Amino acid sequence: MDRAGWTSKLAAAIISGGGIVPFLAGCSEPAIGAAAAQVAEANDEKSSNAGAGSGGAVTPAGPIVRTAAKPITEEYSAKVPPVMLASEHAAICKVNVGEQFPQLELPKIGGGNAKLADLKGAKATVVLFWAPDRWMAEGALADVAKEAATYGGKGAAFVGVVEGAPNDAGQKLINAAGASLTQLADADGKALAQVGESWLPRVYVLDGQGKVAWFDIEFSEATRRELQLTLAELTK
Repeated sequence: MDRAGWTSKLAAAIISGGGIVPFLAGCSEPAIGAAAAQVAEANDEKSSNAGAGSGGAVTPAGPIVRTAAKPITEEYSAKVPPVMLASEHAAICKVNVGEQFPQLELPKIGGGNAKLADLKGAKATVVLFWAPDRWMAEGALADVAKEAATYGGKGAAFVGVVEGAPNDAGQKLINAAGASLTQLADADGKALAQVGESWLPRVYVLDGQGKVAWFDIEFSEATRRELQLTLAELTK
């Protein structure tokens, strides 16, 4: 029987539910070899197509190890949201939950100098690092200003740290946010360098002892929600 005939007969046996083994048992030895060769060839072709679909990569043997997109790095308490960062983002953070925040001293926007220790709240302090050219800066400032209106009288203080030299764009955003945030100028970037690298806006919430209770290196809907939960817990 030619190759096409064996293929048709093999397919019929599989469809009927008999499977490959009974079919081969009723064949001659040469037929078994031919059928086995066809099965091996089909498997090789399937493997080749699978590799081509993933750029030619071969699937590794053994289980695939999967990691969470944002593994938990630190947790302040059961009622304060845990800080969750990808490993590459955690690597650019120099101050983590439970650690003392740097004692910053910077020029105030509008004149004079200020120490962060003199600006902190009795129960919580929010420190927002931002830059006028970052797309979430305006939203972050507006949201932090809203929280300042809510929690400012409950033992929380709010401080903005502007990266770069003062400019009109930055002043416009500061004016829009209102006077509820004391704004400090980090002209040379040295203040930001004490807490991490790049990634602005980034926001920190400190407890009454000046230790980090929660932080995030972006500003999104999730950031806003976690900021509110943290302030609500610390100012109880």
